[in-house]
Amino acid sequence: MESKVHNGLVEWIVDGKSQSTELVVNYVNRRTHPVSKPKNLSYSVENNMVKLNWDNPDDEDFVGCFVVRNRFHPPRSPYDGVKLYGGKDEYTYDNFGNPEIEKYYAVFSYDAVPNYSDPETIKYPGRE
Repeated sequence: MESKVHNGLVEWIVDGKSQSTELVVNYVNRRTHPVSKPKNLSYSVENNMVKLNWDNPDDEDFVGCFVVRNRFHPPRSPYDGVKLYGGKDEYTYDNFGNPEIEKYYAVFSYDAVPNYSDPETIKYPGRE
């Protein structure tokens, strides 16, 4: 966890004069840009559930994808709707959504920071 202290005093007390103490600070370089977004998002209906398929990005820092459903507009962020899935698979089912109703889906890829990609979105028109 990052320290909030910018100007602090560290005092070490050592029992005995033969012991020494050393402070080691390791800096972690964090990625500042997201991995590529998923591609080829598509849907189908199987067993009265909407199934979503996509292709994960080919990036060594790729950790997984986050799938979001929103009834009113395409999700703009991974938190703009109902989370359906998070992980490395390239498909998921909308087990709780009504396949009769129009809705929007978005898939975001992410890395370990996490940085989220732009969404790959699709509109599901509902059944007619």
